Amino acid sequence: MTYRIVVGADGSPHSDAALRWALDVAAFRHGEVTAIFCWQVPFLSFPGAFDRAELEKSYKAYLIDTVSAVAPSPTVPLWTVVAEGDPTMALIKASRDADLLVLGTRGRSAFAGLLLGSVSQGCAAGASCPVVLVKGRAEDQARFQSQLTRQQQSGTE
Repeated sequence: MTYRIVVGADGSPHSDAALRWALDVAAFRHGEVTAIFCWQVPFLSFPGAFDRAELEKSYKAYLIDTVSAVAPSPTVPLWTVVAEGDPTMALIKASRDADLLVLGTRGRSAFAGLLLGSVSQGCAAGASCPVVLVKGRAEDQARFQSQLTRQQQSGTE
């Protein structure tokens, strides 16, 4: 039986670190990895404002680009899945038959985590398999923040 790992993938440094970690463990265990990207229709919309099929298509392309940037030549089977809906529920459902669920953690403060809730907390409480939380490296986070700032500045000019 193949060792199956599900990993949440959203393109953040912590998520990328979680994907790298999951791939390393899968290689060691002769397993496979399924990267999941969860999305929801924006809350601030009106009927017909967003084409669901187009959104899903763009999210699939984003996930493939994200996974390819982290693992251009994976040494284990690597699947990509786009799931619409609440991220916590989608990840719990996707990991139902998995051996391990791996998530990046943004490292919110304890107070913010209590107020806002957390996908990782919800998954740890609800998943039927072990859950591993991986933090990204500080230099990856700084590079990510720098890229976001450049994108925001170029969008407002």
